[in-house]
Amino acid sequence: MMKKKLLLVTFPVDFGSKTFEKRYIDFFENYVDLKVYRFVPDQFVPTQKYPNSFLRFFSTVGKRSLASIELQKQVREANREGRSILFQGVSPALFAYPATERNSSCIVTDWTRKLYEAIDGKTMSPSWLTFIHKQVLNSQKYVIGLTDAVLEEIVRDYDVPQNKLRKGRLPFSVDLDLFTPSPNRNEGIVKILFVGGDFQRKGGDVLLNWFANQHEPHLQMTMVTGHHPGNFKNVTVQTNVQYGGTQHIELFKGHDIFVLPTKCDAYPSVIGEAACAGLSVLTTKNALGASEVIQNAVNGYICNSQEELLDQLSLLVQNKTLIESMKQSSRQIMEKNFAMNLVLDDFMSCIFED
Repeated sequence: MMKKKLLLVTFPVDFGSKTFEKRYIDFFENYVDLKVYRFVPDQFVPTQKYPNSFLRFFSTVGKRSLASIELQKQVREANREGRSILFQGVSPALFAYPATERNSSCIVTDWTRKLYEAIDGKTMSPSWLTFIHKQVLNSQKYVIGLTDAVLEEIVRDYDVPQNKLRKGRLPFSVDLDLFTPSPNRNEGIVKILFVGGDFQRKGGDVLLNWFANQHEPHLQMTMVTGHHPGNFKNVTVQTNVQYGGTQHIELFKGHDIFVLPTKCDAYPSVIGEAACAGLSVLTTKNALGASEVIQNAVNGYICNSQEELLDQLSLLVQNKTLIESMKQSSRQIMEKNFAMNLVLDDFMSCIFED
């Protein structure tokens, strides 16, 4: 049987989007005739310092507009080949807009520029940009949202009708094969794991301050980040850990609780990775995709604030029996809700539906 054809347009402009890019490629490559086009890869991302955000914004738009010439060429070629097109996010769909045939492509996203405005209290999308994004979103066959939060926001801010919206599951099925569940340990030590490149936004500073004040000999913590916060007793800092590498897999396997006291995140996929590895998981409600993975008091907690998270963590680290139960539940939840056939059905029915 001939494989269905897909052009996946990725948008690898930061660590999170690069992780999502790899996740989608690993997911699709065995099931479709896949072509991947990386829109605005690293060499197009401006590294120059600009005196204000206005100049930085227009420099970024200018470079992406130049890159869009090749993007549109790729989209037109895909149309001639009869390929379906999936855009990773709104931005590449915007810059491909002149070459895209109406209602012939899909966007998959966990965020928009309007999503964080309620959390940050800042205007991230002026009215003119919101209008443009509205046209792009409404021109798609489907918009696949990875969380209920982003789907609700797209309806509210971009007037996308319900019949164009679909719920998708982030393909953690690859991670179910990659990660070995963390084993039960009877030595009485509780090992905490934090992963976050943006140390302060992800709440690493808050967690580290909590840990430094515990004075509990049975607690150990590993922090995987690009920022080295200094030397603390029973705290190990790891940098340059590569996704899917031996070090990455062993880190998850060797811990009990994954903690992400984030101030703002759309869908940190590391939460799902931790659950696949059989860790109990704690985060805040500001991780908008957390409810896709965490069931409160079953395999972890979604807390209303960083303070509430630290209070919950203080209780949990004293209850090794509950930790072990949560670890088992995490893996079971991921196997049940993110099995390959379930995730594949979500995407294939949207992308290739006539």
